[in-house]
Amino acid sequence: MERKENRSVRIGCDLDGVVAKHNLSGFWVKVRLLKEKFLKKTHTKAYYYPQTKIEQIAWKVINWIRIPDNRGIAHLKDIREKGCRFFLITSRFKFNDPSTQKWLKKYRLFSLFDKVIVNVQDTPPIDFKIDAITREKIDFFIDDDLEVLLALEKTRAKLYWVVPGHRSHLENHRQKIRSCHSFSEVLQEIDQEVSFITKSLSS
Repeated sequence: MERKENRSVRIGCDLDGVVAKHNLSGFWVKVRLLKEKFLKKTHTKAYYYPQTKIEQIAWKVINWIRIPDNRGIAHLKDIREKGCRFFLITSRFKFNDPSTQKWLKKYRLFSLFDKVIVNVQDTPPIDFKIDAITREKIDFFIDDDLEVLLALEKTRAKLYWVVPGHRSHLENHRQKIRSCHSFSEVLQEIDQEVSFITKSLSS
C-alpha cells in the first residue's frame, strides 16, 4: 500500500457482519444460507431489495437486534488513537437508515467514525461500495461478503474478508483479499502493517 507522508491511513468498515454481529446463533446461519441460495446470484451485481412493508420491517428488526463486536471496537479505538481514520460504509438501503442511525447512537459508535456512509440512494450495493471507497480514498476495507470483495478488487484498497460462520476461508483464492476470522483479527493485522509503514517512513 502506498502512503504519502503526513496522510492519515483511512480504514473502511462494513456494518453488518463486521462492526455489528448477529446474536441469533445457529438461526442466523440458516437465514444467511437461505438468503445466499435464493436471493443473491454469485459473481453478479444482482441483489435483493425488500419490496413490501412486511419485508422491510423484518429487515429492520433483524438489523436492530445485532450487537457491536466489542473486541473489534476495542481494537478500533486503539488504532484510532494512533491517528488512523475510520469510515463506516454500509449498503443498507434508505428505509433502514433511521434505525441504523438510532442503533449507532444506542451503542455510542458515531464518534468512532470520521464519516458514516449509508446507501440512502438505494444504489446497487456493489456500485455503492466501489464509489464510496474510491471517493473517500480508502486504504483498507473490511467486509464479510466475499462476492462483494471480489468486485472491490478494482479499487486501490487492500481488502479483508471477515469469514462468516457458514463459510470457509478456503473459498478465498485471491491474493488481494486477506481472510480473517474476526473484525478484531483484521484490525490487529492492519495495526501491524501501519506500524511497519510508519517506522519505514521515519527511518
